Amino acid sequence: MIEVNGIDYPVRYSMKALKKFERKAKVNVFSLSDPSKLSAEACAYLCFVGVECGCDFEGIEFTMDLNEFEDHVTLAHVKECFDVLGEYNSEKKA
Repeated sequence: MIEVNGIDYPVRYSMKALKKFERKAKVNVFSLSDPSKLSAEACAYLCFVGVECGCDFEGIEFTMDLNEFEDHVTLAHVKECFDVLGEYNSEKKA
């Protein structure tokens, strides 16, 4: 969960969300190791697709568009989203 504009949202990265990110950012998600390798635009979009996917998966309405979402996202959010993405790698190794 990340808090955006005072609301807690789930973060989830399905293959569909990761493909959507890759198409826009032109970055292979399996090569990501830390956010410093991405542009600010790509970092914001990674967070956006994670929240969008998390809300869709849990049946939570998410009406923010990317532009509005970016107004409320900070580097702390990016770190949280990277942590969630990293959890998927940890699960694979366990």
